[in-house]
Amino acid sequence: MPKGKKPSLQDVLDEVRASQEQIRGHGVILEEMRSQNRATIEAVEAIRVTVDQRIDRFESATQDRFTVLEAAVRQNSTDIRQNSADIRQNTTDIRQNTADIRRNSDDIRQNTADIRQNSEDIRGLSARVEALGSLDRRVSALEQRASREG
Repeated sequence: MPKGKKPSLQDVLDEVRASQEQIRGHGVILEEMRSQNRATIEAVEAIRVTVDQRIDRFESATQDRFTVLEAAVRQNSTDIRQNSADIRQNTTDIRQNTADIRRNSDDIRQNTADIRQNSEDIRGLSARVEALGSLDRRVSALEQRASREG
């Protein structure tokens, strides 16, 4: 429309009709965008539900594992404390056994010395017994002679 000239009623009506068509076109586009947004929201919601379910399953499985692990750790801690007590007792017993072994070794050395002394004493006594044996034979011979003469 040229400048300075007043638009006719027909021109105004044509412009309004064009604007209405344009508004209707925008309305269709807006409705299409709303539809796509609803579809996107539904898809996101479906994914959220799926992810929530997966997280819940994972959490449940993980909690069960943690429960088992916690029980194992508690039992291991109890076993370690018992083992530590047993080790302390074994250390005490080993020290006592070491002292006993030393005493036994001293006793064995003393017994060995006593056995040597007893062996020497036995050899000495054996020599005396042998000497008494020949003396006994001589006394027997004398007694036999005396009984024949008598």
